[in-house]
Amino acid sequence: METYFYHPLTPFQWFLVIGLVVTFFIDLIYTFFYLKNFKTCSKSSIQTNSVPVSIIICAKNQAHYLEKNLPGFLNQEYPEFEVVIVDNGSVDDTEDVLIRLKNKYSHLRSTKIPIDNKFKHNKKLALTIGVKAAKYNQIIHLNPNSYTENPAWLQHTIQHASGKLYNAYSNFEYQKGFFYNFIRYDILKQTVKVAAFTKANKPYAGNAFNMSFLKSNFLANKGYAGNAHFEAGYDHLLSNDLAKKSEYKFSTNPEIKITIDSKNHAKVWKIINKHYYKSRKYIPLKRKLFLDTEPIVQFSFLVFLIASFLYTNLYFLLFAICLIKITVKGYCLKKYVSHLREENLFISSYVYVFIRPLYKLLFYIQSHIYSKRS
Repeated sequence: METYFYHPLTPFQWFLVIGLVVTFFIDLIYTFFYLKNFKTCSKSSIQTNSVPVSIIICAKNQAHYLEKNLPGFLNQEYPEFEVVIVDNGSVDDTEDVLIRLKNKYSHLRSTKIPIDNKFKHNKKLALTIGVKAAKYNQIIHLNPNSYTENPAWLQHTIQHASGKLYNAYSNFEYQKGFFYNFIRYDILKQTVKVAAFTKANKPYAGNAFNMSFLKSNFLANKGYAGNAHFEAGYDHLLSNDLAKKSEYKFSTNPEIKITIDSKNHAKVWKIINKHYYKSRKYIPLKRKLFLDTEPIVQFSFLVFLIASFLYTNLYFLLFAICLIKITVKGYCLKKYVSHLREENLFISSYVYVFIRPLYKLLFYIQSHIYSKRS
């Protein structure tokens, strides 16, 4: 058989071309799946009916974050809510900071887990204590190194989250730096993926920086029964468990975004990825295969593309495929960054797209090494 160059292709060249075309179309299927299921929300309108809310924040030696970020949550324009701080054995100035803030804000409460060298615990115990201490059924879980500058954030959040299992967008604050913005790009891409799978009724992950659930559902699930010993999963495993008891929604509405402080951004990002890969073993096998097929296809496409450039002369076809791929991916990413108000990531994404698979592979290998050691 001959090509449009009137040169016959060898069996190896046909293998490269077929592999390239197949991986190209599979990758497009994933791309359109994300675009279709990425729900863009119009600007929220404030509702007059509001349910009472308990915001729970677990902190350990993070007094500087509490002093800086708590006022943004305590000053929310919302009729009835409380903020519960679980002091998870802090030895810094956390207690002093909380005393000062309690004198100013009557709806701030706290509880403390004392240090016990004989009994080691993880964040799941702290969150469980916070849930049990909460006055109200609607729970919102946040981290001390996150904040909002929107005084109507809670009102917008409850409009979407009331009575549901709910996760929402969060990302690091904007600042310059190539690697720093690569981290922001990685979180944005992961958000798109989680939001799409959740809307397609195939949830697999949560977001500890911006999540909500009902206290009654948490207690009915017996908290973290069955995985309380497991360090990670206080967001991913909890979301997957409670999704069986409640409607699960992942919101990408920019009005309810939570911003993560840029201090120690690399460490925080590594922990986010580390905890996700540790929790992967609890994801249903079929869903895990669906998740893992995409990066395999993307890597295979690059291999087939490079090999086709080296071992065939079908340059017009190869450039056409690359142009279609860049155009479609660029269009989709433009939709995502515009909706999430992260437009500064658009141009640099054409470089980050090649770096991200390498880091994901690194985290994946590290998670397997850690699992074997454990």
